Amino acid sequence: MGAGRNTVRYALATQAYRSGTVRLVDPDLSGYEHIVGTRRGLFAANRAGVKLIAYGLFYGLTIHDDMILAFEACDRVHSLSARGRLVRFRREGAHIAAADVIATGLDNGCHQIDIVDGRICVIDTYNQRILRYPLTGGEGEILHPIPGNFLRDSGTDDGRDDWARGYAHVNSLIACGDAILLMLHNGADKTGRPSEIMRFDRDWRPIAQIPVDGLGCHSFAVLENGAVLTCGSFGGELVSTDGVKVAVCDMMTRGLSVDAETIVVGGTAFAERNVRDEEQGAILFLDRGYRRQAIVAIPAPPMEIRRIDGCDRSLSGHIAASGPVQLVLTNANAPVCAPAINRSSGP
Repeated sequence: MGAGRNTVRYALATQAYRSGTVRLVDPDLSGYEHIVGTRRGLFAANRAGVKLIAYGLFYGLTIHDDMILAFEACDRVHSLSARGRLVRFRREGAHIAAADVIATGLDNGCHQIDIVDGRICVIDTYNQRILRYPLTGGEGEILHPIPGNFLRDSGTDDGRDDWARGYAHVNSLIACGDAILLMLHNGADKTGRPSEIMRFDRDWRPIAQIPVDGLGCHSFAVLENGAVLTCGSFGGELVSTDGVKVAVCDMMTRGLSVDAETIVVGGTAFAERNVRDEEQGAILFLDRGYRRQAIVAIPAPPMEIRRIDGCDRSLSGHIAASGPVQLVLTNANAPVCAPAINRSSGP
């Protein structure tokens, strides 16, 4: 995509933010099983193909009852303009009946979202914090569960890539039983460090920090046996905490959805971060034995993938509804040194 088209795309996104408009394109989800967030729109997907549902720069997605909740950045990801917002799409069956905005003023670089303990949790990646909102929207709460102050919203301190000072590029979360898990990417291309899973109790007190057998990891799903599956992004892999490690493509894996029969994972062409979001992408459909069933092209790299019906082991709510499971995490009882969580209102 040329610089001119990019300029237009960001200008239209800014206009949508200022007007409070959600740019719905096609509300019909009939025949589609998954919803996919990309920086060039929200797509519905199945094994036959994809179609554009809404314009925008989307990352995090989660499902709650008849709602699809999405994080949308209405400006360049690394801009300090704070034009991120939470968008709510309401479904009636296979039709999106309404769309509105329930929170604004978020950093443009927020990543994954999910619902934990009845509140929307947003990973504010570059500020290394968690934002929590009521399901209905409104004023949020800020949590600082990981050491390090990397606030970008002051417009003066951009701690992005300050790995030596503790920046970890936290990008994914999931809750299971008495645990909340965060993925610490750890920037292996710059630090040489593998990713880690950081485990918290349900009051966000740190319990353990567990290395992952993967580099630059993204996304979580908790399998029926308690193993945690993630994308070993830099190796084009899927990696689980019970020892499974499978190369699934020659792209960067990111975005993960798991149901009883199928694993769906996104693929992004390897490229520098500042141009990666302009590349094409793919969606891979695998059986539960990690054998490829189909691969579907998508005109943008997938950031997040969820089942539209919410029956998805990458969603905390579905895991809770599916019954108790004991997490399988290597060295899960190893202590971690971290300060008590700080809470504040905002953002």
